[in-house]
Amino acid sequence: MLVLACLCWLLAALTVSPQSQGQGDGEKVLKRIEHRARNKGLKSIFVLTTRTKHWFLKRGFVQVDPDWLPEARKRKYNWDRKSLVLVKKL
Repeated sequence: MLVLACLCWLLAALTVSPQSQGQGDGEKVLKRIEHRARNKGLKSIFVLTTRTKHWFLKRGFVQVDPDWLPEARKRKYNWDRKSLVLVKKL
């Protein structure tokens, strides 16, 4: 996790093996991350994704423009990848 000036965390990677998908493991990990972020006083978490938008939207994330990204992360944003920026307020 990366804590930025915006009081948010970047969820850099969350993967579940194909054999375990659909059993709630990803949901459990996400809930644990959200719990830890709230306990640290953070206001939101965000992800960059090119393939799993639907999964995060179902869990309360909303799509925002890449300009929303904190400056430190915006400078590293790869415009060629066209990653979607999804944010969840905690």
